[in-house]
Amino acid sequence: MTTSTTMASSTMTTSTTMTTSKTTTTATVSNVCTGGEVYTTQLLYLTLTATLPWKKCSFNYTAPNITSATIIFSLRNDPLDWYLDDITITDSSGIELLSNGDFELGDLTSWTYCNPNNAAHAGFVGSSTPHNGYYSYVDGSVNASDYLSQKFTVAPYNNYSVKFWLSANSDKSSFALVSITS
Repeated sequence: MTTSTTMASSTMTTSTTMTTSKTTTTATVSNVCTGGEVYTTQLLYLTLTATLPWKKCSFNYTAPNITSATIIFSLRNDPLDWYLDDITITDSSGIELLSNGDFELGDLTSWTYCNPNNAAHAGFVGSSTPHNGYYSYVDGSVNASDYLSQKFTVAPYNNYSVKFWLSANSDKSSFALVSITS
């Protein structure tokens, strides 16, 4: 199995800006939802014990020697919900590489949803708390994570901008992991 080092830098915007840079080297043990990845770049790992108002998360991703990648959101929130909206991945020309990243089709068109442990309160597209527009992805998966993913095309060694908005309404244990894999 080949391993690779990829670089992601991130910005999570509140009233101030925090910037971090992280290198991740991984040969991932797959599960039914993530497949058999060779390259994995972890963009965000977040555990909360308090509510999180809408936050913009921004990352720079450099593709390794690959032609396609998958963004994966792994979410768990005991007992309430994560909200995810306005997901974009753009190349250096500003071309959007994802479809239905704002969930405004009102469903999971273009996304793959996986709940390997049949966790209660599984993810869905809802209209109760969008960041923008009418819909957002809502996920309150209990006792185990579920996964939302979308595959997109990349060029080897090119840079991409990854942005999304994230919120949580629980003051209990919450977990979010966002990665790009191939």
